Amino acid sequence: MNMEIVQICDITLAVKFALKTKTNIEYFPFEYERNIEFLFSKNKIDFLEKNYKAGNIEEWFDYCLNLGLEDIKILLPISSKNLNIPNDLNTNKIKFICYFKNNLILYFTPKWEKTSGGWNIIYTAHKYESSINGKLKFYDNTEDFKDVLNRIAILADKIDFQNFGNIFRKAISILNGEEIENIQKTFYGIYFSELPKINKLLFYASDISDVFGGMGSWNDSPPYYAHEKGLESEYDSLTEELLTQIRLALLYSVNEW
Repeated sequence: MNMEIVQICDITLAVKFALKTKTNIEYFPFEYERNIEFLFSKNKIDFLEKNYKAGNIEEWFDYCLNLGLEDIKILLPISSKNLNIPNDLNTNKIKFICYFKNNLILYFTPKWEKTSGGWNIIYTAHKYESSINGKLKFYDNTEDFKDVLNRIAILADKIDFQNFGNIFRKAISILNGEEIENIQKTFYGIYFSELPKINKLLFYASDISDVFGGMGSWNDSPPYYAHEKGLESEYDSLTEELLTQIRLALLYSVNEW
């Protein structure tokens, strides 16, 4: 997963945990996260009397609690035309949505700015106008996820990329609950342990099967070999379907608990 998706999932999990346990938020940034800010502009949120900037996630969380924060969910695009870009940042398609009392809904979009030794990240709040009654709901896509993983693993073997086939089969094993004890948790906070088992499995499987990026990725050499074997169309359709199922799995695992 790219940095933007990793961070927005992490923030959402941390907030949900703090809300459910009625505790202070605990967020564990990566080394490359130099600074994180949250901007509330009265030009974007009409009820604000003045602009406000939270200089860290703790200040932002407290400010949101004072506004009546009740829940949070991520929203991700489920397809991409830029699979060859390892860190496809600042597309404005990735955001999280905060639900407050009195039917107030805000969404936050991140902007990543490169700085010395890392990144500064600025989240901007916007008022969310939606015709949907109630909160967004997402479904458990375990069976669809396993199906595409199985089919793309077979394709990987056909084009002589058994290493990717093994990754996809490992993700299936995770979804079957067979590999969960062997997975290293590299960026998850204490809140991750509170997820229901199916949410954990979907999240782990999404993380492992997200093999998109630059050199050495699933979208580096495999497309050429698929073309050489007359399997280009199958490669394209299965790759797009895999990305869709990865994103759907993240939407369920992070949001629905």
